[in-house]
Amino acid sequence: MDSTSKVPGTSSSHLLGLKVMRMRKPSLFKSAPVVLGEPQDALGRSLDTKFLEDITTSKNIPFFSTGEVLALPQSFGLIFLGETFTGFVTVNNESQEIVTDAELKIELLTSSHRVPILTSPISQLDPGASEDHIITHEVKELGEHNLICTVTYSSSSSVEEFFMRKFYKFGVAKPLDVKTKFSTMEDDVLLEVQIQNTTPNPMFLEVMRFDPASSFTVEEFNTFESRNEENHKVSVSVFGKENYLNPRSTRQYLYRITPLVSVQTAGRATNMSVGKMDIVWRTNFGDRGRIQTGQLKAVIPPAPELKVTVVQRPGTVHIEQPFNITCAVTNMGKNPMRLRSVLERQVGEGVVWSGVSGKIHNELAPSETMELTFTALPLQPGLQNLCALSFVDMLRSQKRHHFNKLGQVLVDQQPPPQEIHFT
Repeated sequence: MDSTSKVPGTSSSHLLGLKVMRMRKPSLFKSAPVVLGEPQDALGRSLDTKFLEDITTSKNIPFFSTGEVLALPQSFGLIFLGETFTGFVTVNNESQEIVTDAELKIELLTSSHRVPILTSPISQLDPGASEDHIITHEVKELGEHNLICTVTYSSSSSVEEFFMRKFYKFGVAKPLDVKTKFSTMEDDVLLEVQIQNTTPNPMFLEVMRFDPASSFTVEEFNTFESRNEENHKVSVSVFGKENYLNPRSTRQYLYRITPLVSVQTAGRATNMSVGKMDIVWRTNFGDRGRIQTGQLKAVIPPAPELKVTVVQRPGTVHIEQPFNITCAVTNMGKNPMRLRSVLERQVGEGVVWSGVSGKIHNELAPSETMELTFTALPLQPGLQNLCALSFVDMLRSQKRHHFNKLGQVLVDQQPPPQEIHFT
């Protein structure tokens, strides 16, 4: 785990001793109870009695492997990406001479960076005295890490300058396996994130958030509204009240990313950075870890030249009773449009248009919106799709814009109740 070196010409033994220890939280002591299951067995009763008298046994939950006693760490342990490495460094004068003009320098060497951790001058160390430091560093890279500790000093009995260096090696593992998948839904992008706990211990997910880029907005589908005991609205995770992820367990999260109009390119899709995932977790004793993915890239659908949005429609209608639908029509292009609305109809549709097709509307300037109201007639009961609608641009060679996903309505088979007026 460590090695020492010195400059040529110096003494082969050092006056100072250097030690580095990792500071970790303790763990609950675990035992292995022997349960024979025979109450008339003398050996079984004797083993049960000895086990219950053991200081490491839980008094409230007998024969449970995890007790109430804390066990100190016996090894360096595992370090995972995103966690904080905490170490205790001590420099001790193990000689009978006074050490002067000493300096302790600590650096962390990774596969791509050399990070300075601590530089501490020590003016004097008397015999038996020590200089102690606690160092911390958030681990941001995978792979092998080298903690380089260097001490330079002089002694009162020599004019030489002594040099001592030690190396402490440790590896950093991956705590979570994060996989992403993009798919498009009309003008939006759906992001599916799958995470798996690759550590040997359960973790509590404190934060699971997608941070969109400045040109995007996000809507997450991982919580739902509920009411607590005081009848207040609260947001509840779809994974339950206890947000724990056991070892090797997997979860999937879903986000809808909506691009702003300014980032969409008319006529063609573009590959853009949409944002990054931010994940924060805690281990059994509250140790915190955090990882952030790089900028995730997705294919952004092209901006439509004409956008139609249903702004008003009833949720439930009665069969053979006409109802109105109000649509907002927006010119997303760079040229003015003079639109002619075409009410389309197919055989077997549950809802059809009622009215005159081919009506020509006022000219629509770029970025301008106008509201149009259409009348529809439900012919079949149940959940029915709204019929398709098209617009023809009279100024651009009869270019046709087709819209067939305007929403759904629930058609009630019973006619509406008749009002009775008494005279």
